[in-house]
Amino acid sequence: MNRLAHLLLLDIRLLAKSKVFYFKLILLPLALILILGSLFDGSGSRPADTRPVHTAAALAIPKVVVAVHTKPVNIMEYESTAMAVMFSILTAFELAHGIVKDKLSHTLPRIRSTPTLTIQYALGKLLGITLAITVQMTVVIAGSRIIFGVVWPRIPEVLLVTVAYGFAVGAIVLACGFAARNHATISSFATPILYSFSFLGGSFVDKYSFPGALRVIQQAIPNGKAINCYLTLFQGGGLREIYPDMLKLAAIGAAFFGLSLFLLNGKRWREHADVHHDHKAAPADA
Repeated sequence: MNRLAHLLLLDIRLLAKSKVFYFKLILLPLALILILGSLFDGSGSRPADTRPVHTAAALAIPKVVVAVHTKPVNIMEYESTAMAVMFSILTAFELAHGIVKDKLSHTLPRIRSTPTLTIQYALGKLLGITLAITVQMTVVIAGSRIIFGVVWPRIPEVLLVTVAYGFAVGAIVLACGFAARNHATISSFATPILYSFSFLGGSFVDKYSFPGALRVIQQAIPNGKAINCYLTLFQGGGLREIYPDMLKLAAIGAAFFGLSLFLLNGKRWREHADVHHDHKAAPADA
């Protein structure tokens, strides 16, 4: 347990030293919430508009009715959810560079020479990523409440969704870190995952405007599940309505954590280490 806590603290210190974390992962999401909320004229003081959402008229609609007999979702609430979910992926990949650094600097063989188990190392990394995502999203959620007046309902359920989502995304990024050859490779993983998950999950485009096929994808990926859970809570739902998606997020995390252990224990870890690559971290992922 002490070794696991030590590994977790190392990751926390690494992230705390990153200037990118404070600007890109906390201040930038809040700025985008303000910009997008202004574009959509998302004032919470206006009366709800119960018309169906149309892409052409979206700029004039202050609230979105997502289902019959539910509360309308203010566009600022939607954007707060979308930005918090999207930027959490960047948080995870910031820590994934630490995994590659361990590989290139031969830190892992030194860890294996100690009584530390392989699963302890992997679990420490996963817990570090999950904690970082949870903290970052909590700060954005709190900032949206203080600065923009977004009232997040059922705080305990919101935190449960945040942790479950952080676990799922953390496990996916952990597997990418163990599979990467060097810092350039982990950066190349970050870009398609960030933009595909953000678009298909509903961070870039209103998910209610998706056609049928894209809605199925949106409901299957972690970003989409997290956004759906948050919006369900905004509509007045509770744990009973969101627990199926939370269980699926946990299952996704468990599956990718198993894949991470496979990559870590296999020959692939040693074969993929590009020891001739520059040990300096690549520029922050965009």
